[in-house]
Amino acid sequence: MTRQQVVFDTEYNPDWMPILSATPMELVLAEPMPEFCSEHGLPAVDSRACTVNSSGPLSELPTLRSFLRSMPPRRQIPAETRVRFQCPACEYCLAGIRRDRWIAVLSLLFVPLTIAAIFLAEQLELEQFYVPLALAVVPGCLPIALVTGMLAWSRSGYFSDVWMNVAADQLIVSAHADFVAAVEQNRAGTR
Repeated sequence: MTRQQVVFDTEYNPDWMPILSATPMELVLAEPMPEFCSEHGLPAVDSRACTVNSSGPLSELPTLRSFLRSMPPRRQIPAETRVRFQCPACEYCLAGIRRDRWIAVLSLLFVPLTIAAIFLAEQLELEQFYVPLALAVVPGCLPIALVTGMLAWSRSGYFSDVWMNVAADQLIVSAHADFVAAVEQNRAGTR
């Protein structure tokens, strides 16, 4: 099924009070999102806080190329505007978030447990376990488990394709057809 793009207008947040001069301008959605998941088109069982930052004209669509370009050593462009909103999530989205967080916690828990196993093997003088446990720590735990844990945790916060346009006055949602139909129905009812 092809995904469609839905555009939501944004407006200045009247409750926003800048603390510093470099604080990005806060925006809110001009209309609420429908109670459907934008990823799967199913009825929402919960909503999650979502924040989208825009760095102005240099902001790009979320692609692998823009992700790789944003990695160090490139200087990070500070956000000029920020939209905070409640994004509806279905049971599939919430299950994916829970799964990713469990993977992250278990991956990160594997590191101290393996180090504790090395100390225990040393205390019990189990010399036949020194090399396998050392290999479990260096190529296994430290780079692989830590990276897996960090990637799984960062993925658990992502469940909706949203970004801002270049002018930062609209939020664009790549959505399921049922979500698009719900948005059109809501907009037809308010006209």
